[in-house]
Amino acid sequence: MNIGITALTSAAALALGLGLSADCARGDDAPSGKPVRVLIITGDTHPAHNWKATTPAIADVLTQGNRIEVVATSTPTRDLTDENLAKYDVLLLNYLDFKKPTESPETTWTDANKAAFLKAVREDGKGLVLLHHASGSFARPSWAEFEQAAGGWRPKRGNHGPAHEFTVKKTAEGQSHPIGSGAPDEFPHLTDELYQNCVVPEGATVLATAYSDPSKPQGSGKNEAVIWANPFGKGRVFDDLLGHDVAAIADPGAATWLRRGVLWAAKGEVPAEVK
Repeated sequence: MNIGITALTSAAALALGLGLSADCARGDDAPSGKPVRVLIITGDTHPAHNWKATTPAIADVLTQGNRIEVVATSTPTRDLTDENLAKYDVLLLNYLDFKKPTESPETTWTDANKAAFLKAVREDGKGLVLLHHASGSFARPSWAEFEQAAGGWRPKRGNHGPAHEFTVKKTAEGQSHPIGSGAPDEFPHLTDELYQNCVVPEGATVLATAYSDPSKPQGSGKNEAVIWANPFGKGRVFDDLLGHDVAAIADPGAATWLRRGVLWAAKGEVPAEVK
């Protein structure tokens, strides 16, 4: 296994280190059928988003229930190729292109990386999942195809106030969607950044919102979309704006939405028992 790409189980994720290798075990209670394989794409260090802490937390959430296997790469320049992406069912971005290419050559996506990524989702039907700050990727300069797929935090669209507790509520559309049908109708979310005024792609279904209290700093006074699903070519996109840190990712309500979103992105359906 190349340095920078790491297989993660819930146990191995607790001691994430690049170059670590572990078999993706499923356990004796694994459901029948082939597990969904997820590639977490990460590696660019933003001062406010600690991917070295949050990537293991994401893996812990996803591998609960033994339906999902997780591999992480911190070297997308090396690993975003047609051959490698063909191994996975879902590409999950825990990534923001923050550094200049000269500062981080192994995490800066080349034109070839972008082409392979688009092909995997739009043409080959891989699922795409964006978590929290990943929705702001490729905004400066804007990558039009990425915005079409994901929306999110784009130039002059997107902001947040100080992290705080807020309630996440399922929308009417979310009630009947395969992701939302088994997710909590509402839950009090732990302290997190509430993104607001973000771009929801044309054709997307908003599954959950959170009210941005105007009495709080920068509160919009609106129900802000925080989770949505979007078709993109042959692929399915799940955009989850929750999950600034380990605690927010592990919050049980948020974790259920994330697990169900990943399975839907892979297969278009979610077993009712997945919580």
